[in-house]
Amino acid sequence: MNEPLQAFLAEHLALPLSWTGAVAVAVAVVIVLEFLNRQLFLGLQRLVVRTETKLDDLLLKQMRWPAQALVFLAAIHVLFTLRGGESETSSKAVTIVELLLIAYIVIEALEMAVIHYWLGERKKVLVPNVVRHLILVVIYSVAALSIVTAVTGVNVVPLLATSTVITVVLGLALQDTLGNLFAGLALSLEQPFREGDWIYIDGIEGRIEHMGWRATHLRTFTRDVLVFPNSVLSKAKVQNFDRPEKLTGRNVEVPVALHAPPAEVEAALQAAVAKTASLLAEPASKAWFVATTPLYHRYVMRIWVSDFATHDDAESDFMKALFLELRARGLALVEGKAGAGVDGQGGGVVATPPR
Repeated sequence: MNEPLQAFLAEHLALPLSWTGAVAVAVAVVIVLEFLNRQLFLGLQRLVVRTETKLDDLLLKQMRWPAQALVFLAAIHVLFTLRGGESETSSKAVTIVELLLIAYIVIEALEMAVIHYWLGERKKVLVPNVVRHLILVVIYSVAALSIVTAVTGVNVVPLLATSTVITVVLGLALQDTLGNLFAGLALSLEQPFREGDWIYIDGIEGRIEHMGWRATHLRTFTRDVLVFPNSVLSKAKVQNFDRPEKLTGRNVEVPVALHAPPAEVEAALQAAVAKTASLLAEPASKAWFVATTPLYHRYVMRIWVSDFATHDDAESDFMKALFLELRARGLALVEGKAGAGVDGQGGGVVATPPR
């Protein structure tokens, strides 16, 4: 508390008061402030129930504990003040905590109003978590340093400065961490993919389960979780199956016996697509006769699915329908020799994203 106010209280209240008198006043302050606090939140509660958004309810819930803490801190502050200057250090500490709580309330309210409500609900702009956290860290750091400097009169900023040697050592030690951090920040700003997207990277297909500051977690179809450092992910060639739309095409390679007429095979392929409910009619599927080997003719059929997550089931349904269609026409798929299949792994059918 500043010196003029302390002098005023000392003149009119004959400070310092005894511990009994100071505690009695502090208790009275708690009772009064607690009553005002309850009335304030009851009034705010009546206001927020009238709004459509649920964000103000969440904000009001978050603000209860810092408001309650401020009531008791104010009472402690009054207690130290009434006892005079014997607890100046403790009084400054309480003042710092009070101001930090007030800063927390203001910053959280601004975050909810600007980022979650105005940008999120009104403008439909999704601010990545890594960007939001970085902004909050900067704001909280500035607020904390400013409060400590204002209350204590000590400039704490120079304390954060380190020597050139320490800076170099820390920079080298944190090189990978900082690289991943800034790569994660770049990915969050550019948003080539988001949480929930299916992607293809380094021969692996998986859904992005979590994008953090340091790494991105990918869950595969076999429910394994792979962790990619953001610096690696930002340099890799990534195929996103969910953006700009979930519609995705698959190239299915089909080996057919040499005696099968191409027109009959292509008709069977199209008939199999028409009989597969999980495949889309638009865009239209298309078949290509791409190669002839001493053992079989090789066809490629492009099929379309509405969601990459279901492509394995869709391709399986298509192959079942194709098997029945070819058999009905007196044709057959070819079983590749061991080690000499269409995919170089012993025969069968290969499905790949369209080129």
